[in-house]
Amino acid sequence: LLVISCLLFVVSSVALAAVPEIVGGVRDGLAVGLQLESSVARNLTIRGGIEFNSGSLPVVAFLGGKVPLTSLGRMPLALGLGLVGYFGNNKNDFGFSLSFIFNRFLDIQPMFLEVGVDVAGHGRALAQLGYKVY
Repeated sequence: LLVISCLLFVVSSVALAAVPEIVGGVRDGLAVGLQLESSVARNLTIRGGIEFNSGSLPVVAFLGGKVPLTSLGRMPLALGLGLVGYFGNNKNDFGFSLSFIFNRFLDIQPMFLEVGVDVAGHGRALAQLGYKVY
């Protein structure tokens, strides 16, 4: 399943001119996954992906957007809004996600930090580091 997901993301990123990203952190347990990000307008980016975590619902899928807010020094700050689903163990939770995304984290251009909350069934903290694979 992981190999198929990786191949799907690589092919999709070439076809849609999207940037693949590797993410990991805390999302209802320790999580690691892949996401795609594609700019659709000057101030709007579409994001989507899948993660696998150590929580009670081991698969997380999400789709949403990212809107730039301001810059904190050399670190651009964006607001992420979207839909999220937690799947597995004969149970599914659907809801929405709200996060703040700090691009160029630690002054490393392809790295970002995302902190926020997923509200799917109940509130879940979200804290992740990501790396854009250009």
